[in-house]
Amino acid sequence: MRTADWALRVSRLDDLHDALNLEGSTAWHSIAQEARPFLLAAAYLKNPRKVLIVAANYERALAWQAKLAISGVSPSSICQLPSGSSALFEDSTPEHIALSDRLGALRALTEDKPWIVVTSPQAALERTLPKEVLEAAFIRLAPGQEIDPDDLLRRLVDLGYEHQEPVRIPGQFSRRGGILDIYATGQELPIRIELFGDEIESIRKFDPNTQRSIGAIKELNLTPSRETLYSGESDFRDMLLRSVEVEAPQLEEEAAARLDETVREDAEALLEKIYFDRLDLYRPLLHPDSGCAIDLLRETDLLVLDEPLELETIATRSEEELGHALQGRAERGEILKSLATDFVLPPEHLSNHPTTLALTSMNARPEWLALNR
Repeated sequence: MRTADWALRVSRLDDLHDALNLEGSTAWHSIAQEARPFLLAAAYLKNPRKVLIVAANYERALAWQAKLAISGVSPSSICQLPSGSSALFEDSTPEHIALSDRLGALRALTEDKPWIVVTSPQAALERTLPKEVLEAAFIRLAPGQEIDPDDLLRRLVDLGYEHQEPVRIPGQFSRRGGILDIYATGQELPIRIELFGDEIESIRKFDPNTQRSIGAIKELNLTPSRETLYSGESDFRDMLLRSVEVEAPQLEEEAAARLDETVREDAEALLEKIYFDRLDLYRPLLHPDSGCAIDLLRETDLLVLDEPLELETIATRSEEELGHALQGRAERGEILKSLATDFVLPPEHLSNHPTTLALTSMNARPEWLALNR
């Protein structure tokens, strides 16, 4: 009998009803690593719902994903939430694939359908768009729907998409008459929308290399192309320049000049609401009330912590590494002074969800993790 068939049979056992129901905060003790995905798959098959699994690292997360699929969970219902913090450590072009996967997973966490999202403690605790901003940024498109093409293109620009002919990477769009090509974040392939007047005639995936259509889709849910968006007022120019006046005299001459030039350029871009590579550095200004992926869950969604003590250690170390990196960049005049807590939440935030399952092989657990049973 296949593993998936066994998981389905286990999900139907009356003797395991309470164990698999997973309400409130509880723990499964002394369960082998290999058995955990199997039992969680059985619980998911019994009660499909949103699940966020926090594993120690990317390799452990990949193992969870593979074993859940073997245990009968549809692979199309499982996705990875990677980290999006690389831009905080150094100035570089965004990692488009990782960013696309991250935004796709954040969208999954807000959708009203069962998903299993697997992630690491660093990625789970990184501050992201507030839930209401993220939900308002989604665009739903379907064949037969009437749209204003010009308005759609303006909205894409507002969501950080860039015009590029042809589209090659996530976050790009182009228009040729009644044909709109969009490489949506969270999608493996770009999408071609054919219009008849203002009505969507068809939506198809296509190969960006051959430009050939691959298959029609019934609905397209567009997500932002960036994790930092402009919303409301963003006139921080004077505040940033005052910060430079305070911090620059504390630096070496070369670093002071670098800070003055860089922040002035950033301030002008923020004033004009231009998307640029360093924008994530200013997320605390644009979204001061932001939470993390855990805060996107509803109360009845399930948070799974795979070895909480280990997660606490890794999250603490990651926060310290980010803090040191930000301090070094500030001393070199690359950025204004900032704290790691501006961009990540502390490990204790892993307990900030009412429906939590802790998987542990240890008798001890973090002080911040309170369990009902």
